[in-house]
Amino acid sequence: MSANKTTTRTIRFAVDVRNVVVTAGAYEILGIVDGHLGAAVHRTAFQGNAFNVELAEGACEYFAITVFIHDYVIGGVHRSGGDRPISLLATFHLPDVDRVSVCPESSIASIYAFARMSDVRDDGLVTMRGSARNMKIAYGMKQNIYQTEGGVADMIRQSPNGFETNSYPMFNSLCNLFYYCLANPATDRGKPFYDQFLDYAWHEKGRPNTSFLGAVRNMLHDPFTNARNIYRMLVGREEVYPHSLTSMRVDDDKKAPDQWTLTLKSNSSGARNFIPSGTAFVVFDADDNAWVANNFRAGSAFSGTHCLVYRYDATPASFSPVQGGGLLGVGFGAAIDPSRQYISFGNFGWGPELENPQEGGISRFHYKDGKPVSPSNGYTPGLSRVQGMNYDASGNLWMASVGCQDPFAPAPTGVYPFKSEPSAVVVYLNGEPTVENMVIRDEFPVKRSADAEPIPLRTPYLKIFDVVPDNRGNAYVSCIGNYDRQDRDKCALSAVYKVALEGRKLVVKHSWYSDYASPINGQVGFESLRQLTINADGDVVVVGVASSRATVLSSELEFKGYYDTNTHAPWGVKIDGKGTVFLANFGHDAGSVRDGTLDLQAPFGVTMLRDPSNPSSAQLMTVPTGGSEVMLANGHPLYGTQTRPAMHDGKPEPVRMKCFQPIMRLTSTNIDGAGNLWCMNNWKPSAVVDVADNPGGDGVVIFLGIAEPE
Repeated sequence: MSANKTTTRTIRFAVDVRNVVVTAGAYEILGIVDGHLGAAVHRTAFQGNAFNVELAEGACEYFAITVFIHDYVIGGVHRSGGDRPISLLATFHLPDVDRVSVCPESSIASIYAFARMSDVRDDGLVTMRGSARNMKIAYGMKQNIYQTEGGVADMIRQSPNGFETNSYPMFNSLCNLFYYCLANPATDRGKPFYDQFLDYAWHEKGRPNTSFLGAVRNMLHDPFTNARNIYRMLVGREEVYPHSLTSMRVDDDKKAPDQWTLTLKSNSSGARNFIPSGTAFVVFDADDNAWVANNFRAGSAFSGTHCLVYRYDATPASFSPVQGGGLLGVGFGAAIDPSRQYISFGNFGWGPELENPQEGGISRFHYKDGKPVSPSNGYTPGLSRVQGMNYDASGNLWMASVGCQDPFAPAPTGVYPFKSEPSAVVVYLNGEPTVENMVIRDEFPVKRSADAEPIPLRTPYLKIFDVVPDNRGNAYVSCIGNYDRQDRDKCALSAVYKVALEGRKLVVKHSWYSDYASPINGQVGFESLRQLTINADGDVVVVGVASSRATVLSSELEFKGYYDTNTHAPWGVKIDGKGTVFLANFGHDAGSVRDGTLDLQAPFGVTMLRDPSNPSSAQLMTVPTGGSEVMLANGHPLYGTQTRPAMHDGKPEPVRMKCFQPIMRLTSTNIDGAGNLWCMNNWKPSAVVDVADNPGGDGVVIFLGIAEPE
């Protein structure tokens, strides 16, 4: 019997730095998947700008190559790297390539996409470790920035990215930073460029940066430190890599970033007639596809009848968008069962009464083909307008049934001609959507005013929004609450409840009532709570829209503190594996017309808190414009042909409204298997347009490598 023969593939590596000829260096190739870690090729010297390497096929598919530049010619002058660790990085999937481009572009794309699985040694060697799943996702995102065989990817350089955001210009600025670290001119502070950049980039106390790639990797921990100082290092210098931040089509005082985050935006559903409109929540299936709840039908205030499915690389799945199975006006509800095989969406309803699913209900789909497994009206037992929903570890599906039939924005004022039901927590045992497997709790201790005692009530005005199980038989419930100046019976304080599943009963164990004092109506306790989550210590964190804060409660719902720095009407809260808190801000409406532009004149984005013990250290991540108008996936402007009156030569004249805000009102975030933060771009910048004409944002925005992988 003959021994198995190992097959090899010859890979051509091309080292390319613009305006530079590399004359001598070394490279090291590492397998980067658990079980195949370590040197595929030990440190090997090379001369010139290209070399061939034979790699064994079969055992490992994902690799990283670090190229160390020892000698080079720049501007006709021979230079040596000396004691400055100057290295390039590329990542590749062996079965797919014969040629790998190793350059500043591949280095920046790889260090951002693989950030959470990477470390950089003092000598500039990049080591990576993770599962094949981690690497698949990271590699897919990297390909959206820079292609392995060479070339900037279409996704980052074209709409909805390109100059609609500052990420494409920032990518090129990062490449320019590499070039000038290699050229190493003096800075206006007298330090060599390389040393000055390493000083500016964030690093742990007592552990200064020792390499370019190590400094860039550290910027993903804290992208805010010295952000503008780093930008200023490039001002006035030649754009070796063009289309950078310094050439953006914005005022000079808006070119400098306040953070060095890279984002990718995706705004296609896979069908031109069903573009994203009001993305709200996202979950990931067994193939790492992202299933996105979608509120509206674009160009209207009507409930959407489709939801989106993105592949792990943020491109539409072949079966996206999904439809049928009762989908109608999905809200915040999206959940995947513990096997990650079936995805359920909660139907809530927006706009006029014909677009309101009276009973609410959930729609369920199989992850492999997107086909509905729920009936045409969805599964409805016990439900009335569904919002948040989650499975527990036993496979029970917990759902927030709002019950209230009063219209929610952007529906017109008035009341739907449907009977409101009491707000409720509904559990489908083992996920089975039948009356026999249903457990419901629709009576809670409710406070109608801050000075009143809680009384057991069945009321639609609790407006239960989210429910999160702790996998120990309990769940935490957030309630929006309701204030009605003219009808006390329609009042219910915003509240959080802890409920326990005891046999076939849900029992309320603890209650907490908001103490927020509203400066608008002078009332206490009406905070408009939204998503909640449980941190590693078992504490509950719940966000409030009216209060612009997150409240931290113990597992028994005792008050512990607030996160209220750089928060702006948050809807969503997510905590990663290392305790970083991410708050998705909806933002306060402060839209105004300026020169035909209708944009939100107030801060919004994602609040990031790396150290929850120091809430005042929270920072706001956002995505500025690169100077181009925001466009939809179908090529139309975000606001379509809508106009607003403006004065021209002293006379009113209609002006088409434009938008230059690529990230908008966020409702939630979630984290994929490579540490990318997916943000749901829910509403357009100004409700002035949304409510009357055309609600819904335009897709998802993904911050690369900012969180711990899930």
